[in-house]
Amino acid sequence: MNETTDANAIFAPLWKRKWLILLVGVIVGVATYLYYQGQEPEYQASTGIYLGGGSELQALLGESEGSTVGNDRSISNQLVLINSSVVGDAVEKQLLKEGNLDAARGSALASAAEGSDFIIIASTANTGQGAADLANSYASVYLRLREGSYRKNIRVALDSTEEQLRTVEAASSGSEPQTLQVQNLVDRANRLRSQLSLGDAGDRQINPAAASTVPVAPKPTRNAIFGFVLGIVLAGLVAYALSRFDRRLRSLTDIETNFQAPVLAAVPSIRRPIVHAEGQPVPASALREPLRRLHTTLQLPSATRQIDQPSPRTVLMISADAGDGKSTLVAGLALVQSEAGERVAIVESDLRRPVQAELLSVDGSRGLAEVLAGVLTTREATQTVQATSPVPSTPPAAGEENAATALRSRPIGSVSVLPSGGAVANPPALLAGRAMPMLLASMGEEFDYVLVDAPPALEVSDVLPLLATVDAIVIVARVGHTGQTSARRLVDLLSRAPHAPVVGIVANDASAADMEAFGLSLMDYGESRTPPKRG
Repeated sequence: MNETTDANAIFAPLWKRKWLILLVGVIVGVATYLYYQGQEPEYQASTGIYLGGGSELQALLGESEGSTVGNDRSISNQLVLINSSVVGDAVEKQLLKEGNLDAARGSALASAAEGSDFIIIASTANTGQGAADLANSYASVYLRLREGSYRKNIRVALDSTEEQLRTVEAASSGSEPQTLQVQNLVDRANRLRSQLSLGDAGDRQINPAAASTVPVAPKPTRNAIFGFVLGIVLAGLVAYALSRFDRRLRSLTDIETNFQAPVLAAVPSIRRPIVHAEGQPVPASALREPLRRLHTTLQLPSATRQIDQPSPRTVLMISADAGDGKSTLVAGLALVQSEAGERVAIVESDLRRPVQAELLSVDGSRGLAEVLAGVLTTREATQTVQATSPVPSTPPAAGEENAATALRSRPIGSVSVLPSGGAVANPPALLAGRAMPMLLASMGEEFDYVLVDAPPALEVSDVLPLLATVDAIVIVARVGHTGQTSARRLVDLLSRAPHAPVVGIVANDASAADMEAFGLSLMDYGESRTPPKRG
């Protein structure tokens, strides 16, 4: 169970942002493709050099038998020579002289395996022919330098041998040892002259570089795929990191857990919750069923109310922070309750940022503030929004008189609003006076429901005097907006203050998937339908 919870905690924020993560991956992949598509292509070519001078040649030149041209030390020295500026500058000069700019702008590197007599020269250029020409030029320049060095060493060795021969012949007395020494020097001089005439140290270029038609870089498609995967991984990591630091409540389960109260209804995201039809405010179609559910739930017994106790008549709607949609839900609930035949009054106790007058299209210049100050009576300040009659618009068919009579006999619902009124210097003091409980009590006797639209509890202290004057409290939270810290602070505040019981939570802006997973229906029953025709 814990493993499943941990997996959900990891993958839930990733799945929630799956389209954003995918978009980041696509953007990175496309950007990578375009970047490498605009790069110049790179071609590679390679050739080999065999160092053929062996121990006989070393002995002929007077070097020790243990130091061969092909040993690791000598190979290492040759690699340093090829990769040095001595060869590089000569190659560049030669290529520029030939007008081969593609090859001249390339690069080359010589390498060799340990214990091998072969040196591999690998080159890179913007064209296949340029790469091949560069590798072959490095080989030819290096072999030319080797040949020149070889001939120079042969000439030095020959001059030294001839000098020794002249010295020995001048000092010769006809003895046998001197005759043998002269013969050895003559033989060595003849071999050196023979090597000098051949002019070949045995070094060879093998497998001359050929022009390739396939570039080794860039590879836009491969790089784009890699960029796409990398973008998704990085975006996923960022999304997960943000979710760890984001303390907003993202699901109905989070809301229920952090507020420690049941979710009574969940409202989807609605662009215009309150609309106007025929000059009167009505709740949006998608808002009706969730608020009907809330209205029904308020009438049912709960853990804090026994079956024989009356349903709460004065309900305080409260939220932790501004922007949770509390005032809109208050107006919508009142309209839905009036459609059920209830007489509902809205008391707007948010004296700082009132919105009910705008939502319900009434005059907000006077209201609760004037009533509490004794300037107006409750009846003078309360305004009727609408009266809803359940009588059908179509005349009853034959045989339906009894049903129509029963329908007309139901009470007519209504919505009245007591707006906040004018500006108040000290809202908490005004709401904490003895007039506020008396006002709610009198309105509770006149109306079936009194909905108190309270200001955000964590922003101002205005709501505290109201906690002990109502029958029930409903918390409004907004998915993706209400923070975990705010929820816990509100729970702590309500636990330390005398108040009526919290009956539950209304979750605003819930997603369809979350509502379905939570077990709440998203069915939109819409408006009342015209009865089917008979016959």
